[in-house]
Amino acid sequence: MKKNKGFTLVELLVVMAIIALLLGLLLPALAKARATARQVKDATQVKQCHSGLLTAAAENGGVFPLPGQINTFGVIPGRHTGVPAGQNIGPGGDERQNNHANLWGSMIGRGFVNAQILVSPAEVNSAVSPAARYNMNNIRPAQDCYWDPVDPIGAGSTTYPPQGGITGFQANLQGICNTSYATMPIDPTNRRGREWRNTGNSQFAVMANRGVQGGQTGPDSNGAAVFAASKTLKIHGGVQEWDGNVCFNDNHVELSKTFFPQNVSEIDGPLNTGGGTPPPGTGPNRFLDNIFRNDIGINGPASRRFSDIFLTIQRTSTNPGASGGTVTMTAFDGGDFASWD
Repeated sequence: MKKNKGFTLVELLVVMAIIALLLGLLLPALAKARATARQVKDATQVKQCHSGLLTAAAENGGVFPLPGQINTFGVIPGRHTGVPAGQNIGPGGDERQNNHANLWGSMIGRGFVNAQILVSPAEVNSAVSPAARYNMNNIRPAQDCYWDPVDPIGAGSTTYPPQGGITGFQANLQGICNTSYATMPIDPTNRRGREWRNTGNSQFAVMANRGVQGGQTGPDSNGAAVFAASKTLKIHGGVQEWDGNVCFNDNHVELSKTFFPQNVSEIDGPLNTGGGTPPPGTGPNRFLDNIFRNDIGINGPASRRFSDIFLTIQRTSTNPGASGGTVTMTAFDGGDFASWD
């Protein structure tokens, strides 16, 4: 009887080598396809977040929501009562409330966004996760509570123990952060007055995947390679490149590979150049706008702040009112109130 002949060891090794070769060719392509899918989904989420702001603005005279207007001074909805001594009431209401934790907490509470779309599918920082413990039952307008709070005035206080444990929405990358996205600060500046509304401005970015601290593109003054060490490079880029989805105020989203997107208008000088002079623009005394740096600082003329884009995660208000001082901030101090990486 003729015996069936099986594969020899050499033949099996050849087949295994061919399979390994094919996998080596296919896996990078599959990884790239997955990365592209995450980037596309991420762009959709950024657009949805901005769409939520636009929907909320339609109910507020075209102005994006401000927590200090929603939950203003006192306990009577919609009225300023019991204003602390020395505090001013401006367009932002109780400015102590105006930070990104309260912003997105109020947006979730009012149904304009949900907790999941605020976290990127490409998130790489373990401190960032959806606000899974956000408790809608804590929203009681009759008791002057309009979102699930972490602290009573939204100033990032750690002395206030929330009932039932830590709930609410948080926005601090050095602790707990429930959003992946950098957004325009909502402190009382001319920037907010001009662009924190439905302007349809296709050259002004309102949200984006967050970037390197202060928009640095190289070592800081202490010699630390801030750019190279940033986790944000791994969101959509590589270990040496930042890629991110940038959403403009007309609700279109672009994938950018630079902190100086092509679609952004240039800035008029003089500038606050503490972080280095930005690249020159097309004309005298004009510069490219770094979307992650407050290019025009306290010394810049207010009229020229209009064109400056600055995106970050604002963990606290610029004036939490701890000392009872007046709210007169005209520029954003990113070193004190921003959260990075």
